[in-house]
Amino acid sequence: MGSGCDPLPSVGSGATTVTPAQTAQLRSLLYDAQPGDVFLLEDGNYDLGGDTLQLIADGVTVRGKSGDRSAVVIDNNYQGGSIFAVGASNVTIADLTIRRAFYHPIHVSPAGGQSITGVQIYNVRIVDPGEQAIKINTGANFTAFADSGTIACSHLEMTAAGRSQVRNNCYTGGVDAHQARNWTIRDNRVEGFWCDAGLSEHGIHLWRGARDTVIERNVLVNNARGIGLGLGNDNVGRDYSDAPCGGNKAQHYGGVVRNNFIYADDAALFASASGFDAGIGLESACDATVVHNTVFSTTAPFAAIDVRFSLTSGLVANNLLSHPVVERGGPSATVSDNVDGAQPEWFVDAASANLHLAPSASGAIDQANAGHSTQAPTDIDGESRASAPDVGADEL
Repeated sequence: MGSGCDPLPSVGSGATTVTPAQTAQLRSLLYDAQPGDVFLLEDGNYDLGGDTLQLIADGVTVRGKSGDRSAVVIDNNYQGGSIFAVGASNVTIADLTIRRAFYHPIHVSPAGGQSITGVQIYNVRIVDPGEQAIKINTGANFTAFADSGTIACSHLEMTAAGRSQVRNNCYTGGVDAHQARNWTIRDNRVEGFWCDAGLSEHGIHLWRGARDTVIERNVLVNNARGIGLGLGNDNVGRDYSDAPCGGNKAQHYGGVVRNNFIYADDAALFASASGFDAGIGLESACDATVVHNTVFSTTAPFAAIDVRFSLTSGLVANNLLSHPVVERGGPSATVSDNVDGAQPEWFVDAASANLHLAPSASGAIDQANAGHSTQAPTDIDGESRASAPDVGADEL
């Protein structure tokens, strides 16, 4: 796991321990949980047989007891619907592996008419979802929202075997959030979200009027699209009482994307129908800040960073790229002080997606605009930037 990924605090007395032998009862145990209940899952395989685990009481925690996420495996073998349905505030899912959901391994959406906050997904491995790995949706009638959550220190992965199970023209992706505000998505690894035919959603994607997202210190490898704020240029999305973006209805408001490594080298991805589209995409993303990211591909994408549509504004700066930024559709964002044309030898081990700078990376070292670096004062490892900062996610 990345920096800031210490184990969660141990739980006190009163937790309920669940064993694999109780898998058939797990659904009812969680559905009947009282606010604040804690469930610790013993190591082993939990084959749900199509059950959805609904978490509808505030403050419920479901964790692997040992803390080893690889040792607790919840598998639905593409049966039923989603695996975890989170409908309450301050729910935590941590320290376990979730595999082969027919829809979403984790689906966060208010269960009642009230918005929810504080959902935490931590040290979770998600493998081969049928649709998006983590889905964040609105509640009934688009009036209840899932806000102020965290996805951290987790690993979201699509394998070749799982790719064959994706349906509906590649309707998959890592994190997909609609109309969600104030989420932090940090220190995760997201890889393999693409299809032979159809264009996958992003490894990390927030849109439909999402707001104030922080996406930092993630490693994204061989996804058709890496990180996205917004998608398209329509008027469908969340309304805010303070009318951000001058009252114009954007696909994303605010948002910070910083200190991420985005890498692509998979020949099968490049040969797929959609190939590698973009490392970072901004579409109708108002007042976005995209600074100190590193995007490297061994084959040219459509864009290392795609800055699109007239409502896209903000700052795109100090990013280290193998290929250029593309601006289209009349964006007003400030695009400056980025370095493209980065070479493999500029990095410690590009072939392993280790995009830390090598001492030979003279084109990046000390080349950043220090004024823009105030938006990312530390790097992907949590280390402070120098007074003459380096371009990209790493400060050598």
